[in-house]
This record gives sequence, C-alpha cells and structure tokens, in this order.
Amino acid sequence: MVATKKELYQDMVTFYGNLYGLPPLNAKIYVYMMIDLKTDGYTFDELLEKFNVSKSSLSNSLQMLVQNKYVEYITPIDSRKRYYRINPKFMGIRFGNILEKLVREKELMQRMVQCNKQVKHPNEQVIKGINQYITILDKHIRTVESTVKSLHQ
Repeated sequence: MVATKKELYQDMVTFYGNLYGLPPLNAKIYVYMMIDLKTDGYTFDELLEKFNVSKSSLSNSLQMLVQNKYVEYITPIDSRKRYYRINPKFMGIRFGNILEKLVREKELMQRMVQCNKQVKHPNEQVIKGINQYITILDKHIRTVESTVKSLHQ
C-alpha cells in the first residue's frame, strides 16, 4: 500500500500528537515542518496562511513548540522576521529524555527489590522478575546512552 503525502501527514499528526501530548494545531505545525523541511524555516505569515488560524492561536502554538524545543526560530541578520524550523538538536534532546526516564525507572525498580527483601517472607519470584526487568533496563540504558553520544558528536 502506497500512502499519499496527505495520508502520511495525517498519520504523523496523530502519532506525534499522541506521543508528545501535543494539541492538534501544534502537532500539525510540527509535522508540517518535518515533512516540508525548509532549513531556512517558515515565517509567521507563511504559517498563518498555510494553517488559516487566528494569529493568537498560531502564536501560542509556536511559543509552546519553541518552549519545549521541538522547534526553534532564527532571525537572519538582514531580516526582522523570525523563521521557525524543526530544532536540529531535538533528537538528542528526545533521546536524553528517554534516557532519564529509563534511569529513573531502574532506580525505582532497585528500590522496590530492596523493599521486597525487607519483608518477613519476601516473594522471591517477584524479586527475580524485577531483577530480570532491571537487566533489560540496563541493556536499553546502554543503547540509548550510545545513541545520545553519537547524536552529540
């Protein structure tokens, strides 16, 4: 099945909207910038024309995308306009966030094992399962650490 660009766009809007918890307009802007990648970016007016929304809605969406580092803006030396574009460092930021969550979960699981060992009759099967999960987390932490390092080079 060959998807059209429009179908791809809609699927990506749904996916990234759910993944990042983005409001619909924010997801549409983000995906639009991903699909129609312009390295010099889009002006506010270009985006306003494309999405046909109020200035305040667009402004709020762009502000949220910039705040969360999904998008950045540049102001060329010979222009007063801001140009919005996908943040080229975003993948590194995203994997860094994933790494933080994996490390935090590992710490919590280790604490859970310690708590379970302190009870009068510890459930060894539960402790064994948690330890297996910690081993899996360790493997993923190493993989994501390697990815983060390569993205920052």
